[in-house]
Amino acid sequence: MKRLTLFSLMLALALFTNNAFSQKQVYPLPLDSTIKLSANHFYYQMPTTAIKVNVTVTKVREIKGYYADNAEKLLGLTNIISDNRTFYKLKNVSIETVKVPDAKFAFAVEPSSQQIKEQAYAKALLKAQDVQNDVFEETYSIQIKGIPDFFQNYANVNYTETEDAFVETKIINGVVTQVPANRTRLVNKSAEQKVQEAADRITQIRKERNSLIAGEQEVSYSKEALELMISQLNQAENDYLDLFRGIVLEDEIHYTLYVIPEKDDTTLPLFSLDQNTGFIPTNSATAANYSLLLTPFNKTKATKNQDVKSKNKGFSVRHPQAVYIDLQHNYETVHHFGIYQMLQWGEIETLPVNLDPALEEVGFVF
Repeated sequence: MKRLTLFSLMLALALFTNNAFSQKQVYPLPLDSTIKLSANHFYYQMPTTAIKVNVTVTKVREIKGYYADNAEKLLGLTNIISDNRTFYKLKNVSIETVKVPDAKFAFAVEPSSQQIKEQAYAKALLKAQDVQNDVFEETYSIQIKGIPDFFQNYANVNYTETEDAFVETKIINGVVTQVPANRTRLVNKSAEQKVQEAADRITQIRKERNSLIAGEQEVSYSKEALELMISQLNQAENDYLDLFRGIVLEDEIHYTLYVIPEKDDTTLPLFSLDQNTGFIPTNSATAANYSLLLTPFNKTKATKNQDVKSKNKGFSVRHPQAVYIDLQHNYETVHHFGIYQMLQWGEIETLPVNLDPALEEVGFVF
């Protein structure tokens, strides 16, 4: 009997020691004026889910060919660019979710002795700072496609060589003699000469290619050599055709933005895209015509949020909820992104006071 009583006392002492060792206090902010925190206290915010949106816009530049006005007459081309113009079109939208601090749910914590000993706060602070430094940095970049060298430089070919024949008088061995001579000089090409020259070159390229395909050449080429020559002739033909039909250049513009939906949000405006001016952020006066449609997979019937504001409890943690996310254009769904785990729609649970989870799993410390 004495041995059993002694064992009971030892067990009770061990339990008391363990509870005292892990004991802590968590207070919701703002603090009550009666609460005085110890020197070791720290703060944390529960996480919420931000949506990182990556947008790719194509800037299309249509440039009229130098000889567009002669395209139908000389080559029979009708589907050509008749005027220079620039317009924008949406190429791609992708999303990903990111955890960020939720300032609406902030707490003060007096850590347990075990947390102090393990320096849990310092470790969690470093991780929280790394995450916050990476997020909310909206970015913009552009990849410009330059004008092809052949097209850009062809307009500068304004001169051609011509030879003049004449008779030159010379004294040879003491005898005055007239001998034929010639000289080469540069003359300015007329517009008619230049356009006819380009058209003739296209005709010549086609003849050379057809000759290769028909096997009319005297030399027997390997398959690889033949394919290379035909490829080069095709490229040369396209270069000259561009002088008549024009060229299309597509620059890619990349935008990254972040949005944080509230639990009651069903539609989240993102941006507008104007054909003439391009990407317009949501803070513009123009209403956004691209938005996200948010549909919770299962709405929680009961919530434990009431415990969040209770005093002298353990950590409050948030559990995610599955949400369907779609892209809408003028309120019509144009793309299904799929199901994402969103913290805003999930339950908030208050843990027992003697339970010490990893701080980075609880939220963001500061």
